[in-house]
Amino acid sequence: MTKRIIRNGGKTKRQRPRSKITFHKLDWLEWLTIGFAGWFLFFVNADTYRWLLGILLAIPILGLLLNGLHKPSIATLVDIDLDDDGNPKYDVADFIDVAALVILIRVLKDYEFESIYSLIIPGTIAFCTILVILFLTHSLIEKSNRDKTWLYLSVIFNISLYSYAGTYAANCAYDYSEPTVYKTEVLDKQTSRGRKGGTTYYLEVAPWGHHHDKEKIKVSKVDYDIYQIGDTVEIDLKEGLFDIPWYYVH
Repeated sequence: MTKRIIRNGGKTKRQRPRSKITFHKLDWLEWLTIGFAGWFLFFVNADTYRWLLGILLAIPILGLLLNGLHKPSIATLVDIDLDDDGNPKYDVADFIDVAALVILIRVLKDYEFESIYSLIIPGTIAFCTILVILFLTHSLIEKSNRDKTWLYLSVIFNISLYSYAGTYAANCAYDYSEPTVYKTEVLDKQTSRGRKGGTTYYLEVAPWGHHHDKEKIKVSKVDYDIYQIGDTVEIDLKEGLFDIPWYYVH
């Protein structure tokens, strides 16, 4: 590999050129993922929410199947960037990590966790299923070098993120069970502004159901404006598609 020579005030230093190694041939799917992810993150509404989520849930599986048609190495799912100092940076294919990240953001933004522990079993089942698909469609990384461990960790970490976030998102978005309705009192109203300018709205409510302490619940701006301190608010508790309970202000 040729090194660039940079002269600065009579001093000479050698600098490694930036390099990128791209293995997979699914750039079109990555751009498609980015497009749908941006739509789902910034422009989604009640009419498009479920089918956009369904597309982002399907894309990583589709990507694994398409990329694995000829059973390439798992390393083909990772781009390796070399910075100016020659240190490697690992970037998992966008059809996995972008979909996983955006689904996670929407889950944290849109849903309340009744019990995080109830996600463990269905999330782990989804995670193991995707790993089976990964290892059936891709071969192990044969070359033994310093990148091998990080390549595996990068892929498996993003698959785990996709599996658990996707499981919870599907559990709530495709849950058509009848809710149990609880009534409680609005104790306070609060907002939180993110570093990038977004605002999150909360209602602080009195204890309800088996929730024995007051708590803050994320709500839409519409609900935030409607309810005032002292008002009675209804909270819907639902079973969840995968038996992961969740709730929201009605």
